[in-house]
Amino acid sequence: MKTNATAEPLMQEISTEQIFNLDLPLTNEKDSAVFAHKFKGGVVAMTTSLMVAKYFDKEHKNVIRAIKDLECSDDFRRLNFQPSYYQNEQNKRQPMYRMTRDGFMFLVMGFTGKKAAKFKERFISLFNKMHSWINQRMRLSSNQHLLNDAIQFVELQRGVKDEHSHARENTLIYMIALGSSKKKWLKMNGYAPDDDIRAHLSELQLELLDLLTSENAVMFKLGLSYRERESRLKDTALFFWAKQQRKAA
Repeated sequence: MKTNATAEPLMQEISTEQIFNLDLPLTNEKDSAVFAHKFKGGVVAMTTSLMVAKYFDKEHKNVIRAIKDLECSDDFRRLNFQPSYYQNEQNKRQPMYRMTRDGFMFLVMGFTGKKAAKFKERFISLFNKMHSWINQRMRLSSNQHLLNDAIQFVELQRGVKDEHSHARENTLIYMIALGSSKKKWLKMNGYAPDDDIRAHLSELQLELLDLLTSENAVMFKLGLSYRERESRLKDTALFFWAKQQRKAA
């Protein structure tokens, strides 16, 4: 079964320590063994045939052949493997595959040995973490709508539109959660000012932003002043991090 393939840039060499640091927000396939990718109408956790070849100590051409020779149904292949391309060191376009967790497990189930077992376990951990990260990001998007609705509700009640309210409320949340505005945080961490900041945050940072956004939406709708909301949100953030410290102890 043939599927349209898309060209991709050269995969960068990343250290094992960096790839398997489970505290990193693993979000793109240049920097991550497992990454978030839009596939079949949603955002899913995926890896590539290049990463499988690298960490399971196999030639990439043999991994490609193994994927093509898998005895799976056309539906399973379509839902779990995405043909693509990358640019090699000679700047030539070479085939590769992206794959979901199910595709990865189907492919590597026959890989044996202690090293293979170790990397299977680590990849499963990364898939689980990325799945959780994606869900947390989706929840933040949903609660952002709640805050937007709260702002519109108050504006309709007052009969006055505040053009700066969305920016002001979001800046308040990011200042408390990250210690700086979105643009300043992106700049300090070496990202473009128009990047989606959520793609660079850890799951805990996303969880805190989600919590603060939902609380602020409720307080804004109830008519609490900016200073009241700021004080309560700071208390929420302090309690959140204290709870994380207790969990880690």
